[in-house]
Formats: sequence, C-alpha cells, structure tokens
Amino acid sequence: MQSDDRVALRATEGLVGRVVVTGAAGMLGTAVIDRLADQHEVIATDLAAGYRRKGVRWSLFDLCDRDALSRFLLAERPDLVVHTAALVDVDLCEQNPSAAERLHVDTTDVISRTLAGWNGSLIYISTDSVFDGSKDGPYDEGDHPAPPNTYARTKLRGEAACLTLRRATVLRTNIFGWSRAERMSFAEWVLRGLVERSALGMFSDVQYTPIYVTQLAEIIESVWQQGVHGLYHAAGLTCLSKYEFAMLVASVFRLSADNVTARSVDDAGLTANRPKNMALRSARLSSALGRAMPPAIDGIQLMRRQYDDGWVARVKGRAVAPGYRFWEVA
Repeated sequence: MQSDDRVALRATEGLVGRVVVTGAAGMLGTAVIDRLADQHEVIATDLAAGYRRKGVRWSLFDLCDRDALSRFLLAERPDLVVHTAALVDVDLCEQNPSAAERLHVDTTDVISRTLAGWNGSLIYISTDSVFDGSKDGPYDEGDHPAPPNTYARTKLRGEAACLTLRRATVLRTNIFGWSRAERMSFAEWVLRGLVERSALGMFSDVQYTPIYVTQLAEIIESVWQQGVHGLYHAAGLTCLSKYEFAMLVASVFRLSADNVTARSVDDAGLTANRPKNMALRSARLSSALGRAMPPAIDGIQLMRRQYDDGWVARVKGRAVAPGYRFWEVA
C-alpha cells in the first residue's frame, strides 16, 4: 500500500496518527499496541509477530540492521515511535555488551536521526537501573546516574541518543504484567509459584516502584497526546521490596503465601551488579500530566481482572486454565 493510500485509509477509518512500536511482541509492546490500535494506525515491529488485532500491522525485521531500520522508517514516516525494544536479560548484557549497545544505543540513534526529517516524536523506554542504589529514598530526574552494569550503561546512552530529537521523551520505569510469550514475566513467575505452592525466595533488600504495563501504556498515550517532552520517571506510587511485592500478589489473588521466604540479593550469585534501591519518584510526570501515578495494588488488581475477564486469553492467543493456572491450556 502506498503512503498516500494509507493516509486516505486512515482518514476513512477515523484514525488519528501513525505509530510504530518496537519490541511489540514483548510485554510492554503488547500493552501499547492494544491501547493505541483503536484510535491510531499501529505498525508493530519485532523479530516475530506477537499480538494480532484489528488496527495493527506487523513488519518483521532485525531492528539492529541500521539500513533496514532506516528504510522502514522512511517508508512508514510515523508520527510517533514508541521504542520499547530492549535486551532485558541483565546478565546476558554483561556477557554480550556489543548486542546491548546495538539495541539500546545504535537503534535509538537511527530512529532519532530519521524522525528529525519530518519532526516526528519518539518515546524511549528506559530503566530505573541507571542509578547505583546508594541514595536513601527514591530517585528524582535531577539525581546523577551511576549505572552499575552494562544493561543500565547502554540504556543511559540510549537516553542521550533519544534526547537529541526535539520531540523526544525518555521514560524511566520498572514494569510488571502478563507476558504474551510463553516465557514468564517476573509477576507471572511469582503467581505460578504461589498457585503451585513451590518455594519462592524473594529479595527483601531490593526496593523498587513497579508499574503495571497497561497503566504505563495509558501514560505513554497521554505523554504523546499532551506533548510532554524531556526526561521523566514513570513508575508506580508504591515503594516496596520484591518480597513485599510477592506478598501483595498473594493477597490480591487470595492465595497462601506460606511458601514465600525473604532472602538477600547478595546471596543470589548473579553475574551483573544490581542496585538495591531502584525506587523512582514520578512527581514531575504526575505534574506534567495532571494525574497521580498508580499504587502497586491497583496494578495487581487490574492484573487479576484481566485474567478473569478474558483479556489474558485474548492477548496470549489461547485459552487459559481456571484458578490462575495461566501456563496451562484450558
């Protein structure tokens, strides 16, 4: 379909803008395309297709192929790119820093330079891990970053590449939610352990401010609609440990937590250094958008409702078993 034909089709269907979502088969990418597809033409990109629904068109290629990425953007000329693609395996980033550099920095540089040609917008999803965790209390945007590992260092360099664009927004965050893929997210791993009553050793000395992916997708839409540009923290309102998060999941899903024990991240034998304080303060973004950030319990309650009302089955593309046994087919 030619560019002029797409504009005409978009106008006929009452769509507002053209949005490219990178890493669209991932957890946040899925939530973003589901949020935006009713009102916008969404072009989803990844190595393999994810959630298919009306209003979403998939374009499959390696984002790290700079020439292919540039050609794709020039052909689509999106109004907005939501850059969610990331190598989220922190230890793998440590083992393969060049791969992290290509995905987090090089792709962002290509996107920023290309979008500048038509004054397009870019929302780059960054991480709470850009700080070393030595501060007593949540981090603000004005605090000096001190990334403790390759993942965080390359994400921070990606922020700089993003912010060369005039209409650019960096959102530092930490998400939880349902994964479309069969590979479980952290929250799903916790829930499965609670359902199966397997031993769950949760870090009690790592503090963070998680936000549910559906809620972050809503915030991303508001950021674009309200023209909010610059560096912002987009995290949940509640600061809690990974252990406290697991206990909250157990409470919301009405499951026993007798199998949950507290442990230290120091005893985990992880390859990459992890900060113990990853908490973010999102007051600046709250003020810019005129809305409060959601507390963790609201996100966990929404996570449960989405299972109960069939949203999870729809997104995963298969039936799911009752009793929150999401890994089983009904």
